This record gives sequence, structure tokens and C-alpha cells, in this order.
Amino acid sequence: MALAARLKDVGDGEKVEVTDRMLEEEKELLAEKRRALDELLRRECVGKYKIEIMFKHDRSTTKPSAGALYIWESGARLHGGGDGKVYFCPGKHLKRNDCEAAIPFNNSNYGHNLCPRCGTVWKSTEVIGEILGRWDMQEWARKVTHYFLQLGSNADVYIKQPKYDIRTAAVLEQEKQLRGDKLEFSRGAVIRYIYPLKRILADTQSGADLYGRFYAFLRS
Repeated sequence: MALAARLKDVGDGEKVEVTDRMLEEEKELLAEKRRALDELLRRECVGKYKIEIMFKHDRSTTKPSAGALYIWESGARLHGGGDGKVYFCPGKHLKRNDCEAAIPFNNSNYGHNLCPRCGTVWKSTEVIGEILGRWDMQEWARKVTHYFLQLGSNADVYIKQPKYDIRTAAVLEQEKQLRGDKLEFSRGAVIRYIYPLKRILADTQSGADLYGRFYAFLRS
């Protein structure tokens, strides 16, 4: 029985132990695959996560620009390949605790999301997925810096351009509470710029300010 099936019987907001949510065999299998993937990513100096910012076609480097920020876990779909969507614990936002930890893809199933740090099970409508807003590049850089640090400074950063107007997707997401399903179009969007982890580490190890580097990247 998988983690998702076991979470069906857990009440929302109830604290549980991760080790109690999965059969030992499946837990060890997933852990082994995760260790192998993490080692591969480490050797290649590729980010464990992907921070993606989707801007409208009229993105401006001098005026506020509308966009969406969302995060993926590289190779998280261990049974079938591909990246998995990452959500964030809403504990601090909802004033339930001070937690803002990332919730891995494999902890999110059947309408429940298990935070690995505070041990709380959240509804899908409670967790934080997309960050939607209209800000200037300085504020966007602050957002990227915040989430990059939340992810343990282990992420590549992408700027993408949508195939259709992001406003339509954002409205559908908010009205129907589809947890970002309408923003899945971003996976096939055009990648404009990439700031890989390897370069981020090289730049900051040379003394460059992290926020300053992200600000320069977003203005590129």
C-alpha cells in the first residue's frame, strides 16, 4: 500500500510520522532510487530542483511584470520518470506554525500533502503551489532568492515564455482551485534563459551577492 493510500484515512491538519505512512519495502525502494538520483545530480552539479518563472510576453525589465513562479523536483516521478511538482507547507502563512518547508512530489497524493518537516497533513487547497503576482524585477529577484534558499541552495533557475496568455491560466487556477493543473502548459513552454546551479555556485563562490546575481539574470 502506497503513501497516498495510507493518507486517505488521516484527518486534515493531523500530525503523523513519515515512517508510518509507507510499507518498508516501498519506502526502501524509493529511498534507493532517490539516493542514486541525488548522487547523479551531485556529480553533474545539476540542481535537485527547478525554479521556473513564467512571464507574460510583455515582460519589462524596468516596470512591474506579471508572472508565475513554481518549482519542480528533478526526476521525482521515480516510477515513471520526469519531474514532480513541489508545494510548500502553508503553516506559517496560515499561522498554524512557523513552517515553510518544501513538500516533495511523493508526499502529495489523493488530495493530501504531508509536510516532511512539521509532520502536518494539509489539504491540496491549503498548500502553496504557484506564486502569482505583478512585481518589478527587484521583487521577483527577492522571491527567487527566498525560494532558492528554502530549497537548500540546490536549484537551477529558468525563465520561460508561455504558449498562450498566462492570465487565462491564472484565473482558471484561482477560480477552480486546480492546484496548478491549468499551468501545466508551462512544461511545454519556450525556455528563454537558464541560470544553472553550477554557474550560480561559481558566481557566488567568487564573492557575488546571490540576490544581485538573480536580479541581473531576471533582467537579461
